[in-house]
Amino acid sequence: MGRIEESVEVAAPLDEVYGHWVRCEDFPQFMRGDGSENVTTEVVEGERVAWEGATGPVRHSGVVTFHQVDAGTTRLMLQLEIEPHGLWEHLAEALGFVDRRVIDDLYDFKHHVEERATPMAG
Repeated sequence: MGRIEESVEVAAPLDEVYGHWVRCEDFPQFMRGDGSENVTTEVVEGERVAWEGATGPVRHSGVVTFHQVDAGTTRLMLQLEIEPHGLWEHLAEALGFVDRRVIDDLYDFKHHVEERATPMAG
């Protein structure tokens, strides 16, 4: 089993970042999923969301936490546990393809949120 830990800072307030994350219907716009369906296992509103992969070629579970850096910036921290099955999945993990995809997806999420962020009054 492999563990991936990544973080990204998003130029938007915590409540907006959290709101985009929990609106799962937005995910296809910025994430290249593996076709699996996830089951939410824990939600602490505005702070944390945990899930397990219910279907798909790679078993996985994850948690994302939200941290306010300042009034207009949120740090999103992702921890993902993956258990690949089969030669290709093990090879992809060993070569770092899974890590790269997670990083790319987090940055796609960042851009997705920032494009829609409410401008700060001031």
